[in-house]
Amino acid sequence: MEMIIVSSEQQKRLVMIFSRTTAKMPDKALLNDLGSYQVNSTAYPAFKAASDLRVERIKLPFGDDRTGSLDGGNFLYRYLSRGYICLGDHVGQPKPDLAQWGVRSVRKLPKVGFGL
Repeated sequence: MEMIIVSSEQQKRLVMIFSRTTAKMPDKALLNDLGSYQVNSTAYPAFKAASDLRVERIKLPFGDDRTGSLDGGNFLYRYLSRGYICLGDHVGQPKPDLAQWGVRSVRKLPKVGFGL
């Protein structure tokens, strides 16, 4: 299992992708294929067109959802603490757990996403 964060420094936006199969896909192919991912956000079309998209990957332990939630939360918190907005909803498999950083709930931006 892999958690992938695609981010844009200029827009301060990111998307999270959880996948069992994209590990074999190179970063460039993943960026070219962003249109195939369903993200419920009005800001997603502009995000996909950004020229500064960057990919970061983290391997999540298969079958250990608790450790995967904590690892995913650490990875996501690094971005959110710098002011990034995650496009879409705060979901995933396993769902990133931000509680270890003292975050009990995220600030939702209607039709855009969430942040701290």
